[in-house]
Amino acid sequence: MAIEWYLMKTPYDQLSGFESEALNDFGAEGFLEALDSDIALDVELYNYNLSECTQIRAILNNRLTDTKLKTLVRHLLVPIGSCHAGMYAKVKGRFWIITGIVDDNGIYEKAILQNCNYQITWLDDNGNPQQRWANVISASQYNNGEHENENYAIRSDQLLITIPDDDISLMLRQNMRFVIDRRCKIYEKQISEDVTKDTSFPLITYDITRVDSVLYDYQGSGLFEFMVTQDEQHETDGYYVIDGKGYWLCYEPAEKEEEHKLTCKIIYDDDVVYYDLEPAVFIAKFYNESGEEVSGVTSEWLITGEQNELLDVTNIGNDIEIEANNKKLLNKSFTLSLSADGYEPDTVIFTVRAFL
Repeated sequence: MAIEWYLMKTPYDQLSGFESEALNDFGAEGFLEALDSDIALDVELYNYNLSECTQIRAILNNRLTDTKLKTLVRHLLVPIGSCHAGMYAKVKGRFWIITGIVDDNGIYEKAILQNCNYQITWLDDNGNPQQRWANVISASQYNNGEHENENYAIRSDQLLITIPDDDISLMLRQNMRFVIDRRCKIYEKQISEDVTKDTSFPLITYDITRVDSVLYDYQGSGLFEFMVTQDEQHETDGYYVIDGKGYWLCYEPAEKEEEHKLTCKIIYDDDVVYYDLEPAVFIAKFYNESGEEVSGVTSEWLITGEQNELLDVTNIGNDIEIEANNKKLLNKSFTLSLSADGYEPDTVIFTVRAFL
């Protein structure tokens, strides 16, 4: 037989008649040879945040399809060990996400690609912007994970979003919100370079109503899938420039932590001082910025009100006792104030009553 009859350029010359066994032995080399031909093309493989890129040759199947849905899926044939689920493949300038478990037949491995049609953006728990190319499809026919109610909030859209299952994306949780609106590219043309914030544009926003963090875990690779439902735009949703780069964000201002100060507190059993009975006791307490009680603070008491000089006041350490032994004090009210140097004061209003 003429050697030209053989399509494979194997490292050995075998004309024994056992060519099928040779195909098994040198199939991987034959596939690499096919990658050098015109049926293959250049593909860029990326990790979850596009920070790492590998350029390879690959064969892309299912490019010539007859339906709209099939045009959104491709079959990628690459050398064994090249990719895994959750990676991105950039083909002819378009991003695709690898879905399903990648496996091989001993000659090459096959990956299923789904089209990425939107790059979602959010702020992580540290306030840093994060972006992932995502496969976004309509999910209006599915349950969105919310409880049924007699009264319904009618919204116009519900989406199912698929992104890589990296450590950052897995921290997405229910009620987190996103801008998913293609008009943002048009809006950006109207924003001048010196603008760092613009919330004037009408936007379509969504919030997460269901999360599946385990369903597509392939043990070492996988995907993260969640469902979002259209909600109302908030006044803080819009365009923000962070570290010199513009992002469209559903921005939720962080709640300011309550600022603790040095404070005084008057502790008492009753805001009534009874005429001609045992004195009422008012205790002074002091607290630091952490809300912990502190000692060694000198209290300053002040009583204001009509005829307050007729009250009998006795200081017992930082605390005071107040007696009302004069009939002229009946049914009169007084303001008792506690203060100390550097502390926020506290006040209480007490009334003199007859004991019935």
